[in-house]
Amino acid sequence: MNKIDITQIVLLVLILLSVNRPLLKKGRLIAKRTVVVTVHSLSKLIPKKNQLVVFGGENGQGFRGNTKYLFLKMNEDKQLECVWISRNSEVVSSLTKKGFQAYKHNSLKGIYHQLKARMIIHSHSINDDFSKAFVGGAISYNTWHGVGLKKVWGANKNTFSYKVLHERSKLKRYFGKFVVKTNLAKRNYVVSTSEAVSSYYPETFLVHEENVLQLGQVRNDVFFKETEEDKDIPEWIRKQKVILYMPTHRSFGKLETDINSVFDFERLDQFCEEMGYTFLVKRHMYSSGNVPTRFKNIIDISEKPYDPQLLLKYSDVLLTDYSSCYTDYLLLDRPVLFYSYDLDLYLKKSNDMYFNYFDVTPGPKVNTFPELIEVLENSIAYPELYRDERKRVLDIFYSQDNQREVLDKQVTYIYEHVLNRLS
Repeated sequence: MNKIDITQIVLLVLILLSVNRPLLKKGRLIAKRTVVVTVHSLSKLIPKKNQLVVFGGENGQGFRGNTKYLFLKMNEDKQLECVWISRNSEVVSSLTKKGFQAYKHNSLKGIYHQLKARMIIHSHSINDDFSKAFVGGAISYNTWHGVGLKKVWGANKNTFSYKVLHERSKLKRYFGKFVVKTNLAKRNYVVSTSEAVSSYYPETFLVHEENVLQLGQVRNDVFFKETEEDKDIPEWIRKQKVILYMPTHRSFGKLETDINSVFDFERLDQFCEEMGYTFLVKRHMYSSGNVPTRFKNIIDISEKPYDPQLLLKYSDVLLTDYSSCYTDYLLLDRPVLFYSYDLDLYLKKSNDMYFNYFDVTPGPKVNTFPELIEVLENSIAYPELYRDERKRVLDIFYSQDNQREVLDKQVTYIYEHVLNRLS
């Protein structure tokens, strides 16, 4: 039997990949992940600067959320070097003009500070908020960006992490754990808001139970005080009676329904005119369809750089579906409505949930537009409806200690229990 030339083997593999696109795509993904994790492991050998803390958030695209407020507060400590890393040039430019250190994730200075960081603070994942390959060896502090129903990461059966950790093949499971092992380090922390939430975070974020920190969401502090940033919300929103529609995504846009097919905007505009309300639409980035611009009382603000928490603060009624925004909104004790027109499809094709949807959604749930108009009118007339239910569910997602301002408490914890490891 003739020996097969190595060139023939390579050609055969290339041919198989070229005619099998799913296999090619999967091969590229595995190769990319392997390279990233390998470089990530090597970056652990780089000596760290003890007082260098690197921040990121919003998938590297924005400057808002939990990490924003931690960054601003910790910048007051001149013994620390605080640096913001972003994928967005406008964010970097804006921060540098204000006197802060900020760099693109793939710039030389950005890479240098990621390699040298002793601690990274982020709101999504190190893949999204930084260049994961360069932050090996840093203490990871994940504030996360919402307390919701949807299973994510290690708890979501549709994710790479879940499939790897539940792979039947020992060889594949071993290889997969190598790819995701950076999420299993003892020096990874994730911030929770209550005992109930803390119970499922170890599985979700692949961290040790003792590293789940029940410290609240600092971004919600704006609910309890006036800030300079309140002025970033236009006066016409702050002075109007507002219904805010803020939905979540469906499988990152794969299952989206055109917004025009689930809203009768002409009837909605008429309703708002009669009731004296403005209907604001804050769509998810993966949402489908465009909101008509011809209506006086319906305004799509999705492209505006408004802080979502401030929009919640200045809204009188929240309309959502499965988004985590409603658990934050419960802190304000205002009416919440759930327009769950595709619940069965969502559960089947997009995300499982940590809780029974009907047990932890304290407000009317509808799946048709006529029903929506009816419950909107009722909720405006009787805002106290569901108040007891709102409080019950709030206590599930937020402990009493986290139903108030938490920034100072969280920064103190970081200094005393996390940063003390840096000395």
